[in-house]
Amino acid sequence: MSSNITEPTKPTQFFLRRWGLSGLLAPVCGYLLWAYAAGTFTVLDTTALIVHEAGHVFFAPFGWTLRTLGGSLFQLILPGLFVVSFLRRLYRPGVQIALVWWGQNALYVSTYAADAQERALPLITNDPATHDWWALLRAAGLLPYDDVVGGLVLGLALLAFGAALLVPRILL
Repeated sequence: MSSNITEPTKPTQFFLRRWGLSGLLAPVCGYLLWAYAAGTFTVLDTTALIVHEAGHVFFAPFGWTLRTLGGSLFQLILPGLFVVSFLRRLYRPGVQIALVWWGQNALYVSTYAADAQERALPLITNDPATHDWWALLRAAGLLPYDDVVGGLVLGLALLAFGAALLVPRILL
C-alpha cells in the first residue's frame, strides 16, 4: 500500500493542517474586534492609515468624490486584491490571512464612517472639515445615516472574519 505524502496519516495531523491557521487567527480576530469595541488604535491601524492616505493620492486624478472616498476605498481594494489572488490559486493560508487583513481595514473604515457626524476621531490634519466621510455623506445628503453606513461596513468586516475562519471548510 502506498502512502500519499500530501495527506497527513493521523487524524490530529489532518485536523491541525486543516484548522490550525483558523485556530491562530481566531484570537487575532477577537483582538481586532475588542480593539474596535474599545476604540483602541492598534499597530495594524497605523498601517491602514498609510494605505488610506495612499488611496487619496491614487484616486486624486478621478475627481473630488473618488479622491475623498479613495482612502477608504483603497483600504478595501488592496487587501481585496490579495484575497482574489490567493483564491484564484486556491492558496488557503493566503486567503485566510488576506481576509483578516480585509476585515481589519473594514473595521477601520466602519469606525471612520460612523464618526462622520461627531467628527471626534483625531485626523492627521487636525481639521474636522477634512473628515472624508463627513464631506461625502454631507454632500450626498446622507449625514444622518453615518451610523448605518458604519454598521454596514462593520457587518462586512464580521463576514470577512467569519469567512477567514471557515475557509478550510469552504475550500476543502
